[in-house]
Parts: sequence; C-alpha cells; structure tokens
Amino acid sequence: MQIELTEDKLIIKLSFAETLIAFKRRLEIPISSITDIKPYKESGIEYPAKLVGSSIGNTKYGIFETSEGKAFMATEDINNATVLFLKDFGYKLVILDLDENTVQELKERISNQK
Repeated sequence: MQIELTEDKLIIKLSFAETLIAFKRRLEIPISSITDIKPYKESGIEYPAKLVGSSIGNTKYGIFETSEGKAFMATEDINNATVLFLKDFGYKLVILDLDENTVQELKERISNQK
C-alpha cells in the first residue's frame, strides 16, 4: 500500500495483491472529510463484519460493517491500525496502517480546519 498526502487529499493506492482481496485499487479522501483520527484500540469500534473483501485473523482488506457504520479497511494488523472518522464520504470510517508522521500531519491539518 502506498499513502500519498496532497494539499487537500489523502490518497491510498493498494498493490495488485491487496486490490485482489480488497476489491478496490485506489481511495481518495478529502482532508475536509476527516473529522478525527484515533488508534483502533482507542476507537471504541466493535465487531467489524465483512461485507466484501478478506478477513484472516487481524488482517482485514475490504468493506466491513462496524458499530459506527460502513468502513473500508486495509490493514495487516487491525490492533495496530489507525482509524479515520469521516463525514460526507462514502464510508464512515477508513482503517489503515499509517506511519506516525502521516498521522501527526493529518491531525495538524484537521485541527487547522476547525
């Protein structure tokens, strides 16, 4: 998975193998749609149920129904993933493996929007 942060979007590009199991190649999220960012363990999200994709242990790729609504997940280990809470977007949540620098930059941009 490749993550690109532009001036106004977070772009997620999945590899060929990830695309096969997630049924999605690319996702572009406007920064203005991100309302909050939390580690999965602190998010309070419960019971992700697979709608389309793959779920083997803690590895989850695809579209899932959660306690918060529909989510797109692309994570090797959900317990170490980051949750993006969204508004005015096709999903309520996007759950990804993000590095700490990307998380910090997204948090700064979100706080600057408020």
